[in-house]
Amino acid sequence: MSPQAGKQQSQRGHRELTVGQLLAQVCRLTGHHLRTHMEKLGLHRGQGFALVHLWHHDGVPQRDLAEAMHIRPASVTNMLQRMERDGWIERKRDDEDQRVVRVFITSKAKGLRDKAQTVFAQMEDELNAVYTKEEQKTLRALLLKLHDHFADAGAPRDPHGAVFFREEKRGDTRGKADR
Repeated sequence: MSPQAGKQQSQRGHRELTVGQLLAQVCRLTGHHLRTHMEKLGLHRGQGFALVHLWHHDGVPQRDLAEAMHIRPASVTNMLQRMERDGWIERKRDDEDQRVVRVFITSKAKGLRDKAQTVFAQMEDELNAVYTKEEQKTLRALLLKLHDHFADAGAPRDPHGAVFFREEKRGDTRGKADR
């Protein structure tokens, strides 16, 4: 089979997928692409998004970070142990309530902020290049609608650290995703 014929057969197969199957594949593909770039910075699965949240909410309770990332507290604990070992974050017990563990970024993580934001911006540009401005607005609205539906419904948390949240910086509410 020629490469062109194989590509056409593959495209036909994608057109037969349900919306859910296609969305899962697109998330997997874009997630892999983003992970490849984040690994070049020394970050592993989900860690970039933990840092994004911490850059805006340094000292947040560990449980709140898990909730913001839509992952189980046990999953965030595992991720944070690795991040602490690698020098990205520090965890400290709350002075007033010893049951609460707060997460703080280190100077190493602060120094990575510009590089990580560049990676996120490049990914955003690459995604947007596929669509017209109107299609971008429509896609964003549809994805936010799906996000809100599943977040409000208490969707099961992804044990692998899938994350969708909105970065709140200078009015920027572009969605950030990792898988």
